[in-house]
Amino acid sequence: MAKQRSQRSIQRAEQRAAEKQQRLEAQRAAQESVKRPYTLIDSMKLGRLANILFVVFIIVCLIYYYTLGRKGNYVFVFEVFGYSIEAIAFVAFTMSVVWMDKLVRSRLVMKIMMITYISVEVFLMLLEFDLIPIESYNGLSFWLVIGHSIFSGLVCFSLLMLDPSNKHMERIIIVTSTIILSGMFLGYFGYRVYASILLNAFAYIFFYSAMLHQLRLEEISIDCYGDNAKSTAFSSTMFDEIPTMVEKPVRERETFSQIAKRAANKMSLENTEREILTDKDEKFEYEFGVIEEDDDDDDYEDDDLT
Repeated sequence: MAKQRSQRSIQRAEQRAAEKQQRLEAQRAAQESVKRPYTLIDSMKLGRLANILFVVFIIVCLIYYYTLGRKGNYVFVFEVFGYSIEAIAFVAFTMSVVWMDKLVRSRLVMKIMMITYISVEVFLMLLEFDLIPIESYNGLSFWLVIGHSIFSGLVCFSLLMLDPSNKHMERIIIVTSTIILSGMFLGYFGYRVYASILLNAFAYIFFYSAMLHQLRLEEISIDCYGDNAKSTAFSSTMFDEIPTMVEKPVRERETFSQIAKRAANKMSLENTEREILTDKDEKFEYEFGVIEEDDDDDDYEDDDLT
């Protein structure tokens, strides 16, 4: 009785595990079957547009604060226009990262670092334009610029997880991270941290442009939800002149009499191969052990008798 109970409990546990596995597989299939209204290329395009808007915003602000701002002539409409561009840029960049996070499988570290990067950039930009009043903040701090560049470089390296074994991806990340890390020299020359943010924008414009180019060429393959399996047909003329192997037709089932006849034909002397053996002493030719008499020798004996 105890053995039967233990077997029943084991069977119930196995059934529960199998049902749980089926539910998980059904959930995964449902997630993968959902068709999203955006693609990875759309995410890359939106990210590039967002960083272009960052560049436009910072250039507009530099022109404004170094011309009208120095004289104390503040134009409210001009400021609203500039900050609207910044807000649109951050919203677009955030949407781009969220789309990519939803499309790309796994890569949790990359997703967290990209979201953290956007949050840090927003916080620094608000500090730079005195929208968050922190008295101890110093945008000219050398260590702040260095720290921001190193952090941005680490975020850029996390993007290598999109396709880590791809040489094209490695080259794109190397160039992008080199542009970002060169922002450390800006701190040495006394520039504010928003100059490093501007350099990052140029780096990501290059990154997204290069990624779009490689995705269109299908040089980079990123595992995304909802991807359909692709079957590629390869053709070559290398082996055109070589005859192809043809399968033998299936032999029909033979009767016992047919098998016996075929075996008898194989064993008959007429169908077997002939071997010629030579005796070293008398040099006679043998065929299956039967000595064939030479006609010339008979003629020679008849001549002697006569």
